[in-house]
Amino acid sequence: MRPILTSCLLLSGLAAGAPLLAAQAGPDMSKPPAIAPVKAYAPPASQEDQLPNGLKIVVIEDHRFPLITVAMALRAGDSRLTPAQAGLADAEADLLTEGTPTRTSLQIAQAADALGGSIGASAGSDFLTVSANALSSRAPELFALLADVVLHPSFPEHEVELEKSNLQQGLIASRADANFLASVQFNKLLFGPHPYAITAPTQASIAAINRAALQRFHDQYFLPNNQTEVVVVGDVSAARAHNLVQQFFGDWKLGRPTPPPSPPVPTPKARRIFLVERPGSAQSTILLGNLGLTRDAEGYFPFLVANEVLGGSFNSRLIADLREQKGYTYGIYSANLPNRDLGAWVVSTEVRTAVTAPALKEIFAQLDQLLAAPVSAQELLQAKNYLAGNFVLGLQTQGEVAGQFLTTGIYGLPKDRLATWVSDVESVSRDQAQAAAQEVVRPTRQIVVVVGDVKQIESGLANLAPGTMLPIYNAQGKRVGSYPAEGPPPVKH
Repeated sequence: MRPILTSCLLLSGLAAGAPLLAAQAGPDMSKPPAIAPVKAYAPPASQEDQLPNGLKIVVIEDHRFPLITVAMALRAGDSRLTPAQAGLADAEADLLTEGTPTRTSLQIAQAADALGGSIGASAGSDFLTVSANALSSRAPELFALLADVVLHPSFPEHEVELEKSNLQQGLIASRADANFLASVQFNKLLFGPHPYAITAPTQASIAAINRAALQRFHDQYFLPNNQTEVVVVGDVSAARAHNLVQQFFGDWKLGRPTPPPSPPVPTPKARRIFLVERPGSAQSTILLGNLGLTRDAEGYFPFLVANEVLGGSFNSRLIADLREQKGYTYGIYSANLPNRDLGAWVVSTEVRTAVTAPALKEIFAQLDQLLAAPVSAQELLQAKNYLAGNFVLGLQTQGEVAGQFLTTGIYGLPKDRLATWVSDVESVSRDQAQAAAQEVVRPTRQIVVVVGDVKQIESGLANLAPGTMLPIYNAQGKRVGSYPAEGPPPVKH
């Protein structure tokens, strides 16, 4: 009985003291807790070097874990291609790890597994990137494997045919995706003759891929002096990392990479709406925007803040208006997409077919509001905290650190970019954010692409752009008509 009595006494004592506890001051639950400023990111020390053949080296020592990560980038992305070659850079990246003169695809995968890591490659608009990781005790074997796939891919015939089949099937699947159709058409209209307009292959360009084309691409762009950089992060000394790069890539022969063409992009004189047919679609996909900013642009950080307020996250104005208040959409976002030479600023969403025109009209109104007045102090603070916090959280792993250092180097950014990133965001004022928005968001230069059931949405959209013909395209990107119907005949492609 004694434990029970003791418990009862304790409970009665707590009950008797309840008024005293309630009287004590507690947290004010009517207000959100104060958020302290995000601390600046302190990047780890790095050492830079360059081999005689032009290969740049960055080493970041991290001895907390017995791991090593190596990331390499070359200027061998999609912007090196003509429209007839679309898809070649992606195929090149995929096939690097599918065979060399001394290893099959399976042997490459098994070798990476045996090192306690992985190896892979991907192609973007500007750069092709190869990444590998392993236990630091196996660093020499990791570099040997990396050098083998980068310098000596053999592009086996059966692997090439499998890659082409996968690309064809992927293209068929993508053409059923409204977001894919919108982005392909948007980039063509935004960038015109510039290589950045190439964002997806065609059946013809995939069919043209073969071993000879892959080898020519490799010979032409896999060069140590093609804006090529390698970043090594992990449990390895700078001297040892340099020696390993020298040992496995020191004999890499330099060459003369062909610079990508950079014809001028179109300059629209008025906002235009373009339609892409998707008969019977229950919703419309909207993609609108204009040229944006590169990472080294003067107003990059002020616009980053302004865009965050507009549509950068779930706390944005676009979400609050079109999702929470009007129920037009589940999600709507805006983003600045910076390539090496040009950027694109876009707003994207999917709405019910019946509210396509009202939703687009509301987006236009939100853009006008952003340009007309500075953001509020609360919006500014919230945007800064979100951007700074996300940046710091994105630098937790070796791969993330390697990626950020690599981005700093290949995009020609200031050496202290990582150290000043948070303060560059925190220093943005309301007036600077508004000025940056006014510089980038250009209503008279915007391209608007709407994918949906044209018969149901064309008249409503025409009322948003009176006196303007709305070109209509099919899923293959061919112009098939215009609205109003009495407009000029379609342009043949």
